[in-house]
Amino acid sequence: MKPRQMIILLLVMALIDDLISLCFPVNFQFQGYSFVPHFCFITLMLLVYERGWLDRVLISGFCGVLTDLFFSGTLPVYFIIYAGLGYLSGIFNKAMEEDSRIRFFSLFVLVLLLDLIPFLVNLVFQSMNVSFMTWFMHHELLTLTLHGVLILMMMYILDVLKRFALIRQHRKQLDQRKKYVKMKTQK
Repeated sequence: MKPRQMIILLLVMALIDDLISLCFPVNFQFQGYSFVPHFCFITLMLLVYERGWLDRVLISGFCGVLTDLFFSGTLPVYFIIYAGLGYLSGIFNKAMEEDSRIRFFSLFVLVLLLDLIPFLVNLVFQSMNVSFMTWFMHHELLTLTLHGVLILMMMYILDVLKRFALIRQHRKQLDQRKKYVKMKTQK
């Protein structure tokens, strides 16, 4: 995917994240069930897992900085988390390219880690007095369920886009060959 297309797609997904958070605010009092959207993160991990490790870290870190500045207000936290998870996303990239189930489960684990790391940091610094089961049942269970469906949808959409780009490239090559053969026969 071209960088311009990737930036536009990530921006649209970040806006969808923000819109969902605005329409369905997260219940931090743990009285009801909540959903924490990570559409942009899932799309980011699907786009960068096949790149080199430095590209993964830099692109993910940049998205983490944007998340820190515009959505969370905790500057170094998401930069570090996104960069680390971006690095982890490509460890099994050969297996992820061959088998979509491995890609699904690795992305599922990355989404779990994206929520689990801040929860554990808050527990260590004692800024939250919620048990793991309460947090998991009220926030994470619904989040993981809906993100599992989202991961499957985004995998399908990005595979279709890749296939479309491949067909387009193949058609351009055929057109170039036809032009070359036509020029050769005219001489």
